[in-house]
Amino acid sequence: MFEDRTYKRCYCTGPVFYRRGPKKGQPILAPDGTQKTGELGSACPQLEKRGHGVWSYFLLLDTPGQAEPTRYRRSGFPTQVKAAEEAEKVWKLHTAGIDVTIQETVAQWLERWADNKKDVAASTMEKYREHIRLHIVPFIGHIDRKDLRKHDLEAMFKGINDRNISAQIHREYVTLLTADCEEKRRRWREGSRADRPVLRAAWYEARELLADQRKQMRRITDVATQYKVRATLSSALQDAVEAEEVTKNWAQLIRISKTRVKPMLWTASRVAHWRETGEIPGPVMVWTPELTGQFLDFHESDELYDMWHFLSFRGPRRGEACALPWTEVNLDEMTVSITRQVISVANELIGADPKAGSERIITIDSEAHQNLTERRRRQLAQRLKAGAAWVETGLVWTQENGEGYHPDYVSRRFKRLVELADLPPITVHGLRHGAACIAHRGGAKPKAISEQLGHSGIQITLDTYTNVFEEEQRELAERALSVVPRAGRPATVPVPAPSSGPTPAPAPAETPELRAAGGSRLTALRRARQRKAQGTDASM
Repeated sequence: MFEDRTYKRCYCTGPVFYRRGPKKGQPILAPDGTQKTGELGSACPQLEKRGHGVWSYFLLLDTPGQAEPTRYRRSGFPTQVKAAEEAEKVWKLHTAGIDVTIQETVAQWLERWADNKKDVAASTMEKYREHIRLHIVPFIGHIDRKDLRKHDLEAMFKGINDRNISAQIHREYVTLLTADCEEKRRRWREGSRADRPVLRAAWYEARELLADQRKQMRRITDVATQYKVRATLSSALQDAVEAEEVTKNWAQLIRISKTRVKPMLWTASRVAHWRETGEIPGPVMVWTPELTGQFLDFHESDELYDMWHFLSFRGPRRGEACALPWTEVNLDEMTVSITRQVISVANELIGADPKAGSERIITIDSEAHQNLTERRRRQLAQRLKAGAAWVETGLVWTQENGEGYHPDYVSRRFKRLVELADLPPITVHGLRHGAACIAHRGGAKPKAISEQLGHSGIQITLDTYTNVFEEEQRELAERALSVVPRAGRPATVPVPAPSSGPTPAPAPAETPELRAAGGSRLTALRRARQRKAQGTDASM
């Protein structure tokens, strides 16, 4: 039963006396016979004064396996009411099965949780640790794990959004510094010989300031990342609830804006604006099929052209492509099985299973079949040339010594090739989005696109590629407009026959022979109906 046991104490020092037992009230002596000094605690004579000392509480907690209850004390409360409220809260946690005697901050608890979490992939665990280090610990890492509540998480996400505002303001400042640096560089190059030393010094000063501020730039934590941070904290809290370390999964009660970043197509107008200003419309951009074709044509002789082709048309993740072994390629049936991926954890490559539900079989096209056949032939020649130096990995895409490619190298190489082709920028993952666009343009249904990309459900495909699909709906809208004939504008798209009933045979084209016989068959039928109607009218 809960019992309110509060008392007042202070940290004043002075002569100390026995507080209980047969010697109660007698001075405590040191070995040399002098009286000891120490904290007076609740025996301080000044405690009756208002504002002197602090309030404390203690509880007697029953501990399994122990005959005597554990005495639990906490101090430092400004009023007796605050101490009593805290004592009651701790008592409720104790009765709920929480071990209140353990003092552990959120940072310590999450570190322990991450070390013991074994039921997730290594790449997922690496992301968990990143979320903990960058977003969770800076805001709530100091709080006692038992004291964590919903309002703490709300304050954390508010802090993240405030940090985003500061980061955006700093980015705009860096943009101004960049323009200033370029302007001073232009003045130095165009200035007179006498003024150039001064102008050069001004340019160097601006360049150093810009470099320093660029180092201080922070990434903006977008909505998608905030969802993932909440998911990380929710996973940890759920495990803590099951282990009876906390009473509730507070992360499940947090609501985050549903605004999600979706891919945007590089339309002709957006490309023109980018070439004029250098501005990119959105964080996730996708090439149109025409731009994808330009990239492939420009880099047809690149060493990894077959990988770019495969990524562009079938849309695997870069880690899945880098980990693709020949044993999962069936050139006879023109299929590729995605069963593995390579991921980078702490700058080290490890093999892992694809994301949940991502195992799939992809059918390749004739060009991809030809590319892979040529890749196998070229790889065999490289193996013979390397001899004993050849590293047998069994992978499809390998370097000259047989080693596989690091996913980060693939991204860097692709970025450089895009620049060389003078095309609007996208990432390697943008090719995956582009593959969805190409498949949709080719007539594939969202379900088929979802299976091709290895999404766990069709809803992910629809949510992710709504913007891309909407762009392609314009063509369908124009086709719908052209179906209806208007004054001075005949229909340009043939109207399909009604779906109900048998499809009538098309009327034969009118020929000179038919005209000589009195017109087309359709005209003859119409005349027959007219004669029959006139005869009926006469009989009536």
